[in-house]
Amino acid sequence: MAVVFFLPWVAAAEELRIADICLMPYERGRLPGELLGIPQAAFDGVLGNYGDRELGSQPSHPVHQAALVIWNDDTPGMEVSDVQIQQRLVQSSYLAFSALAGRSLCSAFEYYNADTLQVVAQRFDIASPAQSCMTTRRRDGGTQNMLAGSGGLKFIRPYHVDNRAGISIDTPLLEALLKLPDGELKERIDEAIVSFLRANTDAPSMDERSELILMRVAIDTLLNVPHDKAAFRRAINEHFDELPNQPIWHKGSLDEAWWREHWDKNVNRPLDAWVHDFCAARNAAAHGPANGEKGSIWPRHNHLIFSAWLLPLIVKKLLVQAGLYEFSAEDKVARAGFEVFLAHDLLAATDDHENKVWWQVAESALFLPLFAERLRQACE
Repeated sequence: MAVVFFLPWVAAAEELRIADICLMPYERGRLPGELLGIPQAAFDGVLGNYGDRELGSQPSHPVHQAALVIWNDDTPGMEVSDVQIQQRLVQSSYLAFSALAGRSLCSAFEYYNADTLQVVAQRFDIASPAQSCMTTRRRDGGTQNMLAGSGGLKFIRPYHVDNRAGISIDTPLLEALLKLPDGELKERIDEAIVSFLRANTDAPSMDERSELILMRVAIDTLLNVPHDKAAFRRAINEHFDELPNQPIWHKGSLDEAWWREHWDKNVNRPLDAWVHDFCAARNAAAHGPANGEKGSIWPRHNHLIFSAWLLPLIVKKLLVQAGLYEFSAEDKVARAGFEVFLAHDLLAATDDHENKVWWQVAESALFLPLFAERLRQACE
């Protein structure tokens, strides 16, 4: 039976090839046309199960545009084994992770989440493509749900998935991930990416406490450390060896005095203060407030946005060490200067107009010198 992989909530404007993967535009009734022996009507039947809810006077309707995922070794008929499906879903998680690494945080149209980047693997019969079967988990195993018939939508775009978002993939990162050989490093990165994606869905069913725990699990897994604050602090300091030897405490509402007053032990630099704060926030999320233990300075949402931005930089370093990736200029600036974020309440508004948050200010301070130098060189 044929299997098609697709992103129902992402509209591909043009064909994009990265390594052995190709993202192809889907347009209802027109694209891709016949592909690998599969007619357009079959693609329309499968994707016709996905759509947007009724909005005002506009009735619910199937997605008009989406993205198909094709592999170089696909054969006519698009038949693949169960093992291949699982391997391709892992590669699809790399695609989603690389897109999240390339998104613009605190942006109106360049922000998206892991649910936006959901990749579906759907078996179908060309004769009746609208009929499908969905496998779901149970505590005692699993079950299959038949979704028969062509009438009505089976899957509605969630409210937290924006249909206007422009997706930007970190192509060098994806290429490096796709080259990962089997082994311990791949297992760690794969496991961390699963946790990262689950922590970045923005789904209402996933609360911030669970997201924070998953982010700590993901970072611990990448750094290969036990759940121990001292070990975590040592490992992350060793990992980010690009940080300046002389710590820089940046100016902001959360300056050195503020951090040191709260975390008065084992704090040599802003990163150390964040480790204490992140661990406190995670422990409170997992176990509730602890008697006699200090709470975190940052609220959970600050830790979530910062760790979501920081984690891809950890993955990139591991890939560099494996000889699979080369840091970009932006990567180098980010890894050496990210402590600038720790001087601010990141998602607090900068003024009464609430048009900008401190994340944007810190990000500009971090990257502006690099962009200014590029502009200077371009003008010479």
